[in-house]
Amino acid sequence: MKIIIFGPTGGTGQELMAQALAAGHDVTAFTRNPQVIGARAHLNVVAGDAFDAAAVERAIRGNDAVLSALGGRPGRTNDICLRAIRNITAAMSKHGLRRIVAISTHGAAETRAHVGWIERNLLFKTLLRAEVADKEAMEKALAATDLEWVVVRVGRLLGGPPRGDLRVADDGSIRGMGEIARADVAACMLAQLVQSTWLRRKPVVVY
Repeated sequence: MKIIIFGPTGGTGQELMAQALAAGHDVTAFTRNPQVIGARAHLNVVAGDAFDAAAVERAIRGNDAVLSALGGRPGRTNDICLRAIRNITAAMSKHGLRRIVAISTHGAAETRAHVGWIERNLLFKTLLRAEVADKEAMEKALAATDLEWVVVRVGRLLGGPPRGDLRVADDGSIRGMGEIARADVAACMLAQLVQSTWLRRKPVVVY
């Protein structure tokens, strides 16, 4: 499969690249900082800004599916995920791509009531307010398309190797913020490229 990854230089994006390549996929990494990605077989690194619709369209053409590991940073308010996903989905529709898997956060939208008091009342209302609002807007934008989208809502991200013992649910049964290794998030996202269980759904993924 030919896969394009947005946000390939972050922790989860690097895991996505490594696991996708190990699985035999041809990978395009779309990034503003191509110099930080080393050359590898079956990896095409494309320099570009996800806010540039024309650049996104050129990069998406010829691929089969999209993985988005894009995310904002505390204190930034420029709707990174929303603006990027609008360009990405428009390009997908133009070039006939159907499947997109995007990372979001547990605590977005209706799951806000399911996380802990500290996250709900302190982090999400102050430090991470703009970042979470951006994820929620991205989710709405995806849901408004006719694409085959999956939103993976994750708990606190950890480093280290994958454990594999995931809990995945969208029925409100996962309570508390929870945590999950980036390696397991990447494996879960890659699996959604060929599975239909969570199609057009927003599962929470934690241990």
